[in-house]
Amino acid sequence: MGFYEDVINAARNKSDASVKNLVLGWHSSFLSSDDGRWGIGCVPNSRKEAHLARESHTSSIINASLFQLAELIVSPFPQEFAAATAACAALLPFPELGFPLDKILPCARGDKVAALGYEREVVPMMRDWGWKLAIFDDLRQGPDCFPVSEFPKGAKGADWVWLTPEALRDRWLPSTADILKTKKGCFLQGPGLPYLPESFANLGVTHLVTPAAKRHITEQSKDTDVENIRTYIAAGGDPWLCSEIEWRVHFTNKSIQ
Repeated sequence: MGFYEDVINAARNKSDASVKNLVLGWHSSFLSSDDGRWGIGCVPNSRKEAHLARESHTSSIINASLFQLAELIVSPFPQEFAAATAACAALLPFPELGFPLDKILPCARGDKVAALGYEREVVPMMRDWGWKLAIFDDLRQGPDCFPVSEFPKGAKGADWVWLTPEALRDRWLPSTADILKTKKGCFLQGPGLPYLPESFANLGVTHLVTPAAKRHITEQSKDTDVENIRTYIAAGGDPWLCSEIEWRVHFTNKSIQ
């Protein structure tokens, strides 16, 4: 539980606020607070499990503050996890830095990469980058697709690892930390990640891939553009395809940059 305690403790060191908007979309969640902070969270894949609404969860979520939602990062329930990751992204945002995704990903060209979870919009790019992929996902079939239960074995034989944000909810990230630390590198993809590079580095993660509002957004247009992102997510849009979002890569350890 050390990582999750880090998240909750770091969140508590930030100022709390009431939640203004909370959206749980098909592909991601969105939250904004009364003081202007906002974040994009992770909605677990509905094809892997039924998203059953629980009234007790709904009531607690819609009356919760940023702190109270962030504390649900330990919850295995999709509804609570989606709200919690959006709150964590709002409370612990990434700096407006990082590197363009297409500038970093060639680092694994020609190497074996074990990907936990199939991201439809990302996998074609991985192949274009020359990665030798082994995908661990119970819903996919193909010569390079394997059951999730075989991920630890696959990760041991790979040079790099790519994790989706669900690795936080199903505990694959902390449970395979010893393996991840032996790799050339490990990518953890958002959305819904808190900016805690040291805590992630302790688990073997070297690269954090996160969504951010595009650089053309100015203070004058910020509210409008953030509202466009909220509307896009509310309509079931995938953050990978949103024209107002760009994906940036952040290193967890400055010495490797």
